[in-house]
Amino acid sequence: MNNKNRIKLKTSELFGNFNYPEQSWTVPSWVAKNDDFLDVLKDVISFGITEDKYTEPKTFTELFSYLKGKQYAVFEERFVVCLTQGRLAYLTSSGFSKVSASEDVFELSNWKIKIF
Repeated sequence: MNNKNRIKLKTSELFGNFNYPEQSWTVPSWVAKNDDFLDVLKDVISFGITEDKYTEPKTFTELFSYLKGKQYAVFEERFVVCLTQGRLAYLTSSGFSKVSASEDVFELSNWKIKIF
């Protein structure tokens, strides 16, 4: 993907004048416009992963159905995760990085999904 289709999101742009440490992420422009992604990212940064907004998935079927629906989940309350090209990816400063699976990925207590 070329850089013309990528946008740098900054904490100051997401939160305005709130006092959060400046961080930035380079993401595809369509991701930067996705309200679900922005809401989840803001919740991770502001420690807003609360029981009234997120729940632990009951099964892996539920988790992967959620991810296949182009939604963004939270791993260990600090990583924004999506499913891209059939592989899990997590948000880093340079964008989404695909990961190899480990046992921790399959521990449902490490996951939270947004309640609608």
